[in-house]
Amino acid sequence: MTSAEIKIIIENELRGQTDLSNVYGLNLNNCLIEPVKEKYKSTTDDSVIFDLWTVLEEAKDKAGYKITFDESDKTFGLGILTDKNELMDIGTYGSFMETLKGM
Repeated sequence: MTSAEIKIIIENELRGQTDLSNVYGLNLNNCLIEPVKEKYKSTTDDSVIFDLWTVLEEAKDKAGYKITFDESDKTFGLGILTDKNELMDIGTYGSFMETLKGM
């Protein structure tokens, strides 16, 4: 799967949103990023690593939540950057919009 294909999935879900500057309190114009594949640790087992696409960062300084995309099952979820500067997967929600609501 490519970053362009993931962007199309997100765009299709956002089609009904008239104002991307305030979707569940986020300005998606600033938070959506070019999807990038990164390694996320499991919250329950440090030895388990997931290859997930980061598609949204809540803050420009990389603090806060991240929305991820798992191409294996085509679901979105949440991630965070830990105090050890490691990415951690903290849950799967399903659709992009459901994940936004979960933030």
